[in-house]
Amino acid sequence: MGSRRVQMASPGRKRCRRMAELQTITVPQQVSQVFLSGDELLKHHLLKMLVTDLLPFSKVKDVGFRAFCRGLNPTFDPPSSALWVRTELQSVYEQIKVKLRNTLLSVPEVALTAEMWTHTSEGVYLTVSCHFIDRYWKRRNCLLETVALGSEREAAHVVEQLLKTSSDWGIAEKVKVVVSNVKSKDSMTESCEAKGWVHMRCFVRTLDIVFREALGQLDAVEPSWRLPQLLRRCRAIVRFFQQDRDAQRELHANQEKLNLSPLRLVQAAADDTWLDVGTMLQRLSQQRDAIYQVFLHHVKVDLWLNEHDMEKIDAILAALQPLRDTAKEMVSDGYESLSNIIPLVDNLQKSMARLSEDGNQVAKALADVCMRHFGHAGNNRWMALSTAMDPRFKNTMLFSSRAQTIEQKLQAELKALCPSKDASPLGFGTDEVDATLTEYKNTNTKVRDQNPLDFWRLPRGLKKLSHVARKYLTVVSTAVPLQRAFNPEISRRVHHSRCHLEPENVNLMMFLNGHWSIESSNSPESD
Repeated sequence: MGSRRVQMASPGRKRCRRMAELQTITVPQQVSQVFLSGDELLKHHLLKMLVTDLLPFSKVKDVGFRAFCRGLNPTFDPPSSALWVRTELQSVYEQIKVKLRNTLLSVPEVALTAEMWTHTSEGVYLTVSCHFIDRYWKRRNCLLETVALGSEREAAHVVEQLLKTSSDWGIAEKVKVVVSNVKSKDSMTESCEAKGWVHMRCFVRTLDIVFREALGQLDAVEPSWRLPQLLRRCRAIVRFFQQDRDAQRELHANQEKLNLSPLRLVQAAADDTWLDVGTMLQRLSQQRDAIYQVFLHHVKVDLWLNEHDMEKIDAILAALQPLRDTAKEMVSDGYESLSNIIPLVDNLQKSMARLSEDGNQVAKALADVCMRHFGHAGNNRWMALSTAMDPRFKNTMLFSSRAQTIEQKLQAELKALCPSKDASPLGFGTDEVDATLTEYKNTNTKVRDQNPLDFWRLPRGLKKLSHVARKYLTVVSTAVPLQRAFNPEISRRVHHSRCHLEPENVNLMMFLNGHWSIESSNSPESD
C-alpha cells in the first residue's frame, strides 16, 4: 500500500512507467518485458534515435548533442561512450536475431532480395533481406545482413555471399527466387541458376536500364538530339547555382517576383536514373524564366537553354510521365508482390504507344526498349503465375490469349501437391484440379484496391490453390523498399546516412534499422 501511495504521488514516474510499457522492445513479438526508469527510458529513446537515423555512435560525444539532451531534461546525463552504445545495441541485436531465426524455422519458403550499394569510401556493400508470407497471410520483410564486398562486383561472388548468408540463417533450401539490383559484367541469372535459384532483376533497376538504353538508341538514330551534351549542360546549370550563393539568392528573388514556386534545383546522379533526370529537367523547365534572369545578369550564355533545347526537354518529360504514373501505382511503403509487373508494363506500353503516335520520339525509343525487356514477361513462369494468383489481376492471365498456357502451369503446380494420381496428404485428388481452377476463375474479384493476401486469408473453397498462391506471391518486385525506390530525396538521405556509419557498425545498424527503428513495421512505435 505504501509503495502504491508513492506512485500516486509521483505522476511523472507513473507516466514514465506507462511509456516504458508501450515502448517494450518487440520484433515482431516481444523480445523482453522490461520496465524502465526515467533515465533508462531516455537512454532507450537515444538508442532508437541512433538506429532510426543511422547515426554514428560518436554522435553521443558531440558537445551540441549533449547540450541539447540536457536542455530537454537538465537531470539527464546522456551516455558519452560509443562503446556503451555498441554494447547496448549488440544486446538488442542478439535478442532480435534469436527471435527471427526461430520465426524462419517454420517458414516453408522465402524469396531473397539483394541490394548492392556503394559506400563513398569503403567500396561496395550488399544488403540481403528475405521475404515470406506468414500463416496469417501477412507479408514479412526481414533484413538479414549487410556485408562489405570491397571491389568484388562479380555476380558469382555476390551469389556465393547470398548462399553463405542464407545458409547462416538456415534458409538456403527454402530460397527459390532472388531479386537483385546487382550491376555486374557477368550474369546474375546464370550464377543463381548454378545454385538452383531463379534470378529476377529489380523492376526499378530495369526501368533505369530501359531509360538509359532508350536515350542511347535515340541519340544513335537522331544524332541531332545530342542528348548526352544536353544533360551535361543541365547538370552544369544546377551545379552553377549550387556553387554560387549570390546566384542562389537572385534565383529566389526572381522566383518570388515571377510568382513561381520557390523550389530548389535538383542535381541528377551521374548514372542517369530516369527519376533523377526527370526531376532535374522538370525543375529546370518550371524555373526557366527565373534562371534566365540570373544568366542575363551573370552573362552565362554558355549555360542557357534555347527553344530547341526546351522542346527536347518537354519531349523527355512527356515520355517519362507514364513511368511516373507507374511509380504512383506502386504506392506501398515497403515491398509489393511481383504480381503487379505484367499489368503495369501493359499499361506502360499502351501509354508509350499513344505518345509515339503523336510523334514523341523519346516515347518511341522507350516503347522499343520496353518491348525488348518486358515483351516476354508473360512467358516468365514466376511473373505469369504470380499475376494469375493475384485476384486483382487474374483476368489478365486467365481470360486472355495466355490463358491456356497459364492454366497448364497451374495444373502442374496443383498436381505437384499430389504424390499419386488420386489423392495427396492435402486431400487433393487430381480430378479436382480443373474444378478448383474453374471456381477460382469464376470468383468475383473486381476490387482493385483489395490486398491480394486478404483474399487468400479468408476461408473459402480454394484452400488447396492457396498453397500455390503463397509460393508465387512471396516474390517481391524490387530489391529496395518502394518508398526509397521512387523517392530520390529519401534515397539520397538513406545513402548519406549509411555512408557515414563506421564500417564495423554497418551491419549492426542496418539490421536494427530494419527491425527496431521507430519507422520499422516491426517496431511497436509503428503500431
